[in-house]
Amino acid sequence: MAEYKDYYKILGVGKTASDAEIKKAFKTQARKCHPDMHPENEKAKWTEKFKDLNEAYTVLSDKQKRTIYDQVGEKGYQDYARGGGTSRSSAGGAYSGNPYQQYQQYTYNGNPGQGFGGFSGGGNFSGADFSDFFQSIFGGMGGMGGFGQNFGRSAAAGQASGDVEAELTLNLEDAHRGGNMQMTLPNGRTVTVKLPAGVSEGKKIKLKGMGNPTRRGQGDLYLIVKIRPHAMFRLEGDDLHVPVVIMPWTAALGGTISVPTLDGPVQVKVPAGTHNGKKLKLSGKGLSTKGSLYVTLTIDVPRTLSREQKDLFTKLAQLG
Repeated sequence: MAEYKDYYKILGVGKTASDAEIKKAFKTQARKCHPDMHPENEKAKWTEKFKDLNEAYTVLSDKQKRTIYDQVGEKGYQDYARGGGTSRSSAGGAYSGNPYQQYQQYTYNGNPGQGFGGFSGGGNFSGADFSDFFQSIFGGMGGMGGFGQNFGRSAAAGQASGDVEAELTLNLEDAHRGGNMQMTLPNGRTVTVKLPAGVSEGKKIKLKGMGNPTRRGQGDLYLIVKIRPHAMFRLEGDDLHVPVVIMPWTAALGGTISVPTLDGPVQVKVPAGTHNGKKLKLSGKGLSTKGSLYVTLTIDVPRTLSREQKDLFTKLAQLG
């Protein structure tokens, strides 16, 4: 049986943490643990840490998943593990199988091979990269996307009475890549949805005949795309923004740096005499090919200097 994972501890937040606190904690830790920010010989270690962070954020940033996770808790899960597949609720009533299943309302299965959750380059994450513990709780709910809390609301004015709308929440990487996704709707029906590459926030995807029944026939279901906040990239329309740290000598002399993109890291030239806060534009590297990636350069001053480095900076100060 899979070992229980404390997602709150992994993110470094309390169990009463707000959505904003969870988001802030994830962003802070993800920047530290992102594999692209570490040497090649350490990428494997940091990839595993980043997977855990992604998994914790996938659960705690989603209201439904967080409720399911909290509902039984560590003791309930451990009782289930010790019981070999039979557990009891806190009220004493027995329920067999996975103790979380009684709370699940829908499932979502991402297309195998699609990346998710904020990392690309050193390798791709997919639904299979969720831990056994995650799979034992959520099964096919996955991390690539899911229906929001507004599933089944009436469609906008001007649409047929049988039409309904639902939010479809995606990770940034999945919105960028697009592709076919298999979903199980709340009515139990499994459908395949084709997402165009670079699908933007607010885009409506029409599923014909998947709405409410009417006297004239079946209405349509409109999926409204919502994109989750990302640990590294900030999304503005089709454009992306990412901060990158460079050293003082690179800023002064120029050089080549590694810049993360949704398709993996790329090498970018930094001109000599670069100032703090300078932005570099990478056309076609945004959410879609129409968008751009704006790289904001931040000059990092070393916190500790060797004697030789200190002497060199002292000479530079004298020359300046």
